[in-house]
Amino acid sequence: MGEPRSGIARYTRQLVTALAGLPGDEELVLFTDAPLEAIPASPRITQRCLGGPHRLVWSLWSLPRALAREPVDCYHSLTGFELPRSRRLRLVTTVHDLIPLTFPALTPWRHRVAFRLLIGGALRRADRIIAVSEATRRETLDRFRISPAKVVVVPQAVGEQFRPLEAPALRQALRERYALPGEYLLFVGLLEPKKNLPILLEAFALLRRGGQAPAGIELVIAGAGGWDTEGLPRRVQRLGLDGAVRFLGPVPEADLPGLYSLALGFVFPSLWEGFGLPALEAIASGAPVVASARGALPELIGDAGLLVEPEAGPLADALAVLVGDPGLRERLRARGLERARRFSWRRTAEETLAVYRAVAA
Repeated sequence: MGEPRSGIARYTRQLVTALAGLPGDEELVLFTDAPLEAIPASPRITQRCLGGPHRLVWSLWSLPRALAREPVDCYHSLTGFELPRSRRLRLVTTVHDLIPLTFPALTPWRHRVAFRLLIGGALRRADRIIAVSEATRRETLDRFRISPAKVVVVPQAVGEQFRPLEAPALRQALRERYALPGEYLLFVGLLEPKKNLPILLEAFALLRRGGQAPAGIELVIAGAGGWDTEGLPRRVQRLGLDGAVRFLGPVPEADLPGLYSLALGFVFPSLWEGFGLPALEAIASGAPVVASARGALPELIGDAGLLVEPEAGPLADALAVLVGDPGLRERLRARGLERARRFSWRRTAEETLAVYRAVAA
């Protein structure tokens, strides 16, 4: 398992932790290009941190050499495209999305080049392909000549800490820590083009100009800076949103459930998501959701949110409905909590382990 960045790194940590907690005698060897933090101490887990000047060198040189020295039966790539050539190993890969192929402008060029170079061969070599959603499975089968029997859906999940924050003292402490306004809409995610943040800002400006938003409502944006987002502060100024939009930067995972719980609503206008982990975190934490009707988000959210085209007008209209109807917010909250119960890392780990055992048999 190679550790990539951002949301996939969280997937790596959560999956490995859950796998280590399952009954069985399988041993896990983690091959990473940097130390993987927050992995539980376990006699069943060994980390191999392999250096390298560049991730592509790590994938094509360091990793295959290390695997040749290890008595590994099955290798699982969590990035989808870093799958070594091997006649000895059984190979599994997880496909999160095909955005570098389908929406190349939404991907940094280095990642786009590496993905395009490696993904086709990786999918052909894999004995089994795990897709994180039915949308990703369909996209993979449409794009590549692969047997449908080879591709299985194993969804991601969220940790048990993602639940509504009810304690008044903790809610107040969180408000003070981040100087949160009385009412706010929330976005959480890596700040990158596919998240469609310029359109979110335009939708929020339309909401405020339409006079349908509560007085003093703000838009809170939480997440690390990714790439090509330097113009967001200028857009805030141009739209007349100074003082109404707050960028929190990276937020510790321990604080995210509270941020979701306190929000009037969570808005996720992505142009495409192979899964959409923040949306699942939001509904598990009790936040009503307005989200894009593209990618995997409709199958993830279902009737637990308002799904619209990721354009300024439809988003603004949906946000106006959400903020103006307390009864709707409560109904969406209840549906979201019920829907989130379908997802657990234990279930994800059990289904992933079943794939390992099937290909290694």
